[in-house]
Amino acid sequence: MSVMHAVIALIDAVGESYGAIDIRSVAIRDGESWSNAMAVVRLTYEDVDSANARIHRLSQCSRPVKSNAIQICSGIRPFSEWESLCTELQEAVLRIDGLDLKLRKPIDLKKENGYLNFGISEIRPFDGREWPSIKVKLDLGGQSPLANNQLNQEVQLLGYSDPFEAANVLCELNVGLGQTNGADLFVSIPVFATISSLQVDLSEKSVDVVIERHKSFSDLNAMTWVRGHSTVVGAPFREHLEIPSFTTKAEGQIELAEGSVQFNELSTQDRLQVRLVHPKIGEIKREENSVRMFIPPTERNILLAAVNKFCDDAELDSLLTRPFEIKAPRLSESAMFELHVAWLLGMFGLSTVVLGEYEKLVSRNTRVVRTTLDILAVSQSRRLLVPVACTLNVPKAEDFGNLRYASDILSREVFGDTGVRVAPVLFTSATGTPAYDRPEDSVDAIPIIDGDQMKNVLKLLRVGGEAYFFEYVINPFIGRLPVITGD
Repeated sequence: MSVMHAVIALIDAVGESYGAIDIRSVAIRDGESWSNAMAVVRLTYEDVDSANARIHRLSQCSRPVKSNAIQICSGIRPFSEWESLCTELQEAVLRIDGLDLKLRKPIDLKKENGYLNFGISEIRPFDGREWPSIKVKLDLGGQSPLANNQLNQEVQLLGYSDPFEAANVLCELNVGLGQTNGADLFVSIPVFATISSLQVDLSEKSVDVVIERHKSFSDLNAMTWVRGHSTVVGAPFREHLEIPSFTTKAEGQIELAEGSVQFNELSTQDRLQVRLVHPKIGEIKREENSVRMFIPPTERNILLAAVNKFCDDAELDSLLTRPFEIKAPRLSESAMFELHVAWLLGMFGLSTVVLGEYEKLVSRNTRVVRTTLDILAVSQSRRLLVPVACTLNVPKAEDFGNLRYASDILSREVFGDTGVRVAPVLFTSATGTPAYDRPEDSVDAIPIIDGDQMKNVLKLLRVGGEAYFFEYVINPFIGRLPVITGD
């Protein structure tokens, strides 16, 4: 259950992480003075100079708004002036760089409270990171002071469509007529700690957690929880582990830190939850999903990742969604053999893709053909990728060379950081070939299934001997295929 936090308590707990107050306002002329029409206040971890430099970079990319009727102003104050800012807001004054802007209504910021929200809001993050934050909003309702024809004309002369667009650019907001009219004042009070990434290694039954945190938050805790698949809301967790420690990988105001835990049991059907906990605030971030969703994408769908090396997403989309625009090639005898080998592999429970006219692995930059391959086959449960070469004739050294190179490219460039095993196989309709091909002084053997072995493989399939086939594919030295006699 979410906890509502008082602003004053949050500041007390994490105040040492703040360095500057970033204040920006859309101000409109009010007689001889100026009134605030929309403002945003952000607490940042930067020092004043760094924050000023950031604002300056933004101003260099956009036209300023400054006329007799409207101006957008910005200023950076040190966080040490937080108490002064709160006092001014209680007096309905917003002070920016020596300019006092009148608020339509005072606000006692210290008495505000809210939930640590994460994600979409009217306030865009100053550093591009979505931090858990309390968002305070002073909204008087009714029509915004910026919904004014004269102000529209003023900002259009400066190249903006309306004052809301100017506010979005220069104040980094997400406001506008037809979506949200904004508010008199937005205040963002972030907690600079979040879960950056989660990754599951099923072979090790481990969960690797990467967090981003302010350098003052070294006492954060991370709790991991696992339960089996359940349709019951709030079903109990099977196992609960705390990550014992984090190792800092990138230092600065915001650190990148990594930690991991290892469970007794972990499967793709389980549910994983990770909670990031601050010792004074409690839970500040939670991630939860099926374990399957935390497996690296290349490992989650091995076949799709391998196919993408030969046929990119756009081409694959075209093949499946606009097949009527693609002229189909006529199948040769070798293409028919590849198709039927794919049938056989499918009968062993492998998912297959016959590459066909996409058999050439082409460099996307130079269009140089690096190698060729006929079939990609995958056992997702075994995390096994089987690159397959097919030939009607006695295999040549070139056939094995292409197959080895294709396997090496897939191992290094697609599955290098995963637990996916790549085991190439060559199929031929020739007979009397060796059981495998192995270069001299190498243990890198490629199993060969020729016309004679093909009959035996079919017999294995019919008597339930699939396990022997996989043993042979993975290690042809040890897993020699047993000979099945009889019809």
